[in-house]
Amino acid sequence: MSYLRSKKRRLKDGKTQEYWYRVEGIREGGKVRQKVVEYLGTNPQARTIPLDPALTARVALALIEGQPTAALAAERLRALGLDLPGRPRQFSLTYTPPPSTLHSAC
Repeated sequence: MSYLRSKKRRLKDGKTQEYWYRVEGIREGGKVRQKVVEYLGTNPQARTIPLDPALTARVALALIEGQPTAALAAERLRALGLDLPGRPRQFSLTYTPPPSTLHSAC
């Protein structure tokens, strides 16, 4: 079972920043330690979802149409087959293009 954990870090300007992780307890050598499953950034409600290039146009239209709330946008994305963990209040879709191959000139 996993749960949320935060760590506070002091920045150079003296302010503190809180970073969130999803961790799970594992037993190693008779002791329990926390294993980081996922880094969540500074906002645990935000999620990054990998996006299939074939769906980009349909996803863009679903998100633009009528300026939906986060809940309605999540519902529309689930209808397109995108898996959204939990009930995110904020999310971002990322597209990572395949690595390009460099052709050397002979």
